[in-house]
Amino acid sequence: MSVESPGYEVLQREGSLELRRYSPYLTASVKAHASGYNEAAYAGFGLLADYIFGNNTEAGSIAMTVPVTASRSSGTKIAMTAPVTSERARNEQLETAAPLCTVNCAGEYIVRFTMPSRFASVDDLPRPNDSRVVLEAVPAHLASVARFGGRLNDEAVAVAVGQLEEWIEREGLVAAGEPEVAQYDAPWKPGFARRNEVLIPVEDSS
Repeated sequence: MSVESPGYEVLQREGSLELRRYSPYLTASVKAHASGYNEAAYAGFGLLADYIFGNNTEAGSIAMTVPVTASRSSGTKIAMTAPVTSERARNEQLETAAPLCTVNCAGEYIVRFTMPSRFASVDDLPRPNDSRVVLEAVPAHLASVARFGGRLNDEAVAVAVGQLEEWIEREGLVAAGEPEVAQYDAPWKPGFARRNEVLIPVEDSS
């Protein structure tokens, strides 16, 4: 049985790297404190699964979709450059920014489930009974994407982020947000068959 995922058009491809135009979609999200992306996804999964499996105002289930994503909810909001660095930005605008981090980045993360496309707006979704679950509409946008396999860990994420940042710079794109890590497979799927992605939103100049 196929599982729904957000719709997108591939505008450019180079090996495992892509530039995609995503159609609008809806998400349910929670915040989780964790030491990295994978731990964050596990920490947030239970609350989100609880919501879609019936802990909502309609007491009805919502079909599971992919991917499950995690992104840092705080950090330095500046255009990405290569190489990845852990130095603190020092200019006046970023005096209070968190250090850039690539591996074992403890902090607050946002974990998201995508909602099925049969829901046209946030108002159509069942309201969560747990106030920690937040429903949001994600508008159409561009994102650069690096795809990789294996069991997800922060080292693999750091490599993918570095590759993606170099590609963004090389192609003259401008990053517009934090990296987001997406997992498409159930935990029991073997590593060689797994699909993971790092996504970085980019500015749309069209």
